[in-house]
Amino acid sequence: MADDKILLLEVAPVGRIIEFNPQTGAHQILADELHDFPDGIAVDIHHQRLFYSSMGRIKEPDSLEFFQADGMIAEVSLDGQQRHELVGHGLFVTGKQLVFDEDEGQLYWCDREGMRVCRYDLRSGKTDVLVQTGLYPRDAHDYARHCVGIALDKQHNYFYWTQKGRPKGGEGRILRARLQPEAEFDAATRSDIETVLDNLPEPIDLEIDHVNQMLYWTDRGLDAVGGNSLNCAAICADGLRDHQVLATGLQEGIGLAADFVHSLIYITDLGGNLWRYDIQQRGPLCKLAQFGPLTGIALLKQ
Repeated sequence: MADDKILLLEVAPVGRIIEFNPQTGAHQILADELHDFPDGIAVDIHHQRLFYSSMGRIKEPDSLEFFQADGMIAEVSLDGQQRHELVGHGLFVTGKQLVFDEDEGQLYWCDREGMRVCRYDLRSGKTDVLVQTGLYPRDAHDYARHCVGIALDKQHNYFYWTQKGRPKGGEGRILRARLQPEAEFDAATRSDIETVLDNLPEPIDLEIDHVNQMLYWTDRGLDAVGGNSLNCAAICADGLRDHQVLATGLQEGIGLAADFVHSLIYITDLGGNLWRYDIQQRGPLCKLAQFGPLTGIALLKQ
């Protein structure tokens, strides 16, 4: 734990990948001049590299840019010296939370305005669509279809994702589907999708404690109804139970990364805050640092 670092995505004024030391408070810039609004980040420590997703140009609902499919997945060496695009060229719209399955060599992410959950195989270079909640660009204005956060529960053959609904709208949902379905499926009509929690303020990113089978997530909805918060619920066979709001006070909460061995969760928000939450002590939130607006976060374990 003493040598572990935290990787942060700062989106403004110019996108940067920041390496932060939670023990000393020191930080350094691994990569900058990221002009594509980075959002999700994942680490492949074995190959000394990281991956990040980008939102492309900011999608303003009333502008023509809303309809540009310019999202991207990029690979960056951990020394920041090498950077190249893996997935892009109009294949998806707005890259959000990103997770890496090291065993299978696969990246999973949510495409918000593309209304999809996607997977990329690093070995074959193949991109698959696992879930399609709407037709782009026709349905892109329907926030209820927007996919944002994602987490894998390989032990139980599920992946979970969030659909946030309208901003502050109380329409958010957490859903799941089979990671390895028993039969072929159509991403737009697959029958194994379950809504495991609904009527949430505005759920964003996800993280799973596999040992204790708990799902954690951030929510950037209205404070008065449980938004701008860190949440958890127990994973069970028929969905989620015992939803708890663990901490409030985030300034547009986005990313979270967990060190469950030490019962710690790190959280970012668009207010530029990096927070730490102690699960055993039940909080409170501890502010570790202040930067520009932050999105994705990942632990860099040495």
